[in-house]
This record gives sequence, C-alpha cells and structure tokens, in this order.
Amino acid sequence: MILTTTPSAEGCSSSCKIVRLTMSRTILFLAVLLSLASCAQTSAIPFEEVNNDFFLNKADLPGSPLIDSSEQFQKLFGTATFMGKDGQPTSIDFDQEFVIAVVNPVTDRLTELTPESLREENGELVFTYHETIGERQSWTMQPVLLVKVDRKYKTDRVRLDKRP
Repeated sequence: MILTTTPSAEGCSSSCKIVRLTMSRTILFLAVLLSLASCAQTSAIPFEEVNNDFFLNKADLPGSPLIDSSEQFQKLFGTATFMGKDGQPTSIDFDQEFVIAVVNPVTDRLTELTPESLREENGELVFTYHETIGERQSWTMQPVLLVKVDRKYKTDRVRLDKRP
C-alpha cells in the first residue's frame, strides 16, 4: 500500500496517521468488493411475450415452465385467434426459440400476470413476473403468461420468481 504525506500531514499525530491508514485500507477494501460484485452481476436476457394462446382444460399443469418443442406446446395450449389488431397468435419457431410458461390454477379472481425480467443465475434461468389479483368475478379464468426466448439462452433449469 502506498501512503503519501501532504504538507498538512507533517504535523499529524500518530493517531491521525492511524486514521489515515485505516481509511486507506477501507477504501481499498471497498474498491475490491465493488469490482468483485460487478463480476457477479447477471445480464438481462431478451424475451418476447406470446399472445393469444390459452391453457387447454384437459391438460395437467406443467411440471416445468420450460417448453422446448411444438409437440409439447400443442399438448398444453390452444390458440385464440380473433379479428382486429393483434388478433393472430404470436408465432413460435421451436427450432430457434423455446417458451417459458407460467400457468396458474383456475380462479374466480381477475388475475393479471406481467413479465418483468429474465436472467441467467448459476446455470439456471430466472424468470421474474408480477402477479396482480383483483376482485372476484362471476366467471372463472386460468391465468397464463407465455414468453419466447432465443434458443441460445436455453438451459435445463428455469426458476419462476413471482412478485406480488
């Protein structure tokens, strides 16, 4: 460690020098800690929300949120095409992409699932989403959130992180 003295430090007592040495060590420690923390940061992974698909009544809730084939997707979801702007289901090319699915149980409460972020952490993908639960309705719904991701980010493990 390099300590420099300034003209005002020449008359500094030994306790003053100890304080300066302690401050220098603290600053060095914080700089090392900051550089290590920046190495551990994860970067955001891009994704696109998939629209106009619904969970099939006869299907069981998926055991994993990762869907990586068209056959697997078709066993779980149907399409809901309607007229007008954005009426077509989002296309998914399973040769280039995979899907992360959040499927909640059937509920009579108005529920909205909103995607927030996707990141890689310790070899697994972490998908964070927001869940808003509203008032009771006279009908039931099955909240579904689907996002597609470039296959270059695929791992075998996906963890869902729900934020209220």
